[in-house]
Amino acid sequence: MRPNLFFIILFSFVFTLWGCSYTLRSTEGPKISAAQIQEIRLGRTTEADLLKFLGPPSKRERKPDGTLHLLYIRSELKSPTLPWGIVLYGLFDREEKDVFEIILIDGIVQSFRFLKK
Repeated sequence: MRPNLFFIILFSFVFTLWGCSYTLRSTEGPKISAAQIQEIRLGRTTEADLLKFLGPPSKRERKPDGTLHLLYIRSELKSPTLPWGIVLYGLFDREEKDVFEIILIDGIVQSFRFLKK
């Protein structure tokens, strides 16, 4: 009888986690909005313009081909919340990252895109 009880408890626990929601615990980095993206003009927007309406990037990478990659990284840490409001900190946390990459040549925006990491 013991093995059946174990599987019933395990199934109940998994089923409960499956139906839970997630509570946002922490965020880091700027959130890039659609309105901010619409401000970017390919071939016209400068790095100084980007600093004005997006703020400083999380990371700057100069590539061997001479391009400058500005990365705006936003990460969110979420913890599962059971239907009764109990938050399971640390056990099944989920981290989500959004990376917005802007590529500049000679200080002018050439392209931009969202990356999933």
